[in-house]
Amino acid sequence: MGKYRTKSRAKSGVPVWVWVLAGVGVLAVVALISFFVIKGLRGPAQTTGLPAASDMPALPRPQLPEGRPLPAATERPSLPQAPPLPQARTPEPAPEPAPEPEPQPEAPSGVVYWAATVHPFASNMPIAQPQPGTMFVTALFKVVNRTTVTVHVEHNLTSIEHQGRVYYPYVWASGMDAMANRRFLSPVDLLTSSMTEGYVAFQIPLGAQGVKPHFTPQGLPATIQVRQVQMSELPDLSSPAPTRTVR
Repeated sequence: MGKYRTKSRAKSGVPVWVWVLAGVGVLAVVALISFFVIKGLRGPAQTTGLPAASDMPALPRPQLPEGRPLPAATERPSLPQAPPLPQARTPEPAPEPAPEPEPQPEAPSGVVYWAATVHPFASNMPIAQPQPGTMFVTALFKVVNRTTVTVHVEHNLTSIEHQGRVYYPYVWASGMDAMANRRFLSPVDLLTSSMTEGYVAFQIPLGAQGVKPHFTPQGLPATIQVRQVQMSELPDLSSPAPTRTVR
């Protein structure tokens, strides 16, 4: 068999297509340069300005047919005013209830009843005799407390009045009462619904008649009354109040 030999499609070196592209590029550059040279030789192109709007002919306006006049605007009926919307109100806090008044204590009340009887007496002791023109008398006092408070009772709260003059307890005459076993009106705080009694002696003018005994307790409220009664009335006043029977 004979040998088959092939030839190389291109010579060694730069490919053919590179040379083709280079030639085309050179022709494009030469054409572009020639265009600018020719344009420069001719000078700037003369341009004409656009005509002004006043130079343009007026176009005829089309005559439109007259239309009917628009109807006059009718008045809108007035609508009734709507009631104003209620305004939101912040609820006021409820007032605090007034504190209940504290119970006040009841005012003291009641009556202090008292009675007295006056009796003359003679002293058996030579050294305890009345002064000239005077005499000794002793008075039996009984006091009943029908009040709601305690009442202080003592002999210094007693006296005897004669012809507008007041006589107070006499110590020597009171001593004679004690020696005669007559109970002295001793100081005591008389409780409610209780009674006390005792004698108090005085020295008054000789032969005095129509003397008036007095009992004047001190420090009592203005709502308490002090009343003199007959001795015969005291038993009923000193007895406790009757109880009611519930049927």
